[in-house]
Amino acid sequence: MEEKKDITTREDVILMVNSFYELVQKDPELDHMFNQVAQLDWNAHLPKMYDFWETIIFKNALYSGNPMRVHKQLHGLQHLTPGMFDTWLALFNKNMDNLFEGKNAFEAKTRALSIATMIQMKTVYGKH
Repeated sequence: MEEKKDITTREDVILMVNSFYELVQKDPELDHMFNQVAQLDWNAHLPKMYDFWETIIFKNALYSGNPMRVHKQLHGLQHLTPGMFDTWLALFNKNMDNLFEGKNAFEAKTRALSIATMIQMKTVYGKH
């Protein structure tokens, strides 16, 4: 079994993001939300996610955007559910565990939980 390494480069972030969204697109509920409801342009979305996660993991401040606003708009189109967040987080963690281990990988999983919780609180549960 090959030893896993930590996330240390932008190339690692790109692998992490691409492989995660491959899993998302295989999940019927999440695929529907991303492709039919949000109608994502994957060629535009993926580079934003590379910058987002590189900003979180390496603190490089590449990402500028407002994920909360985007998810609130999405929730207005079709209500997000706790199950969607559970599935998203389970796929994220599965993907991370399959590819990486180490301090940065742990930080990414911790931040994913925090982000998912905050977005869920402000959309599904309407807490401000």
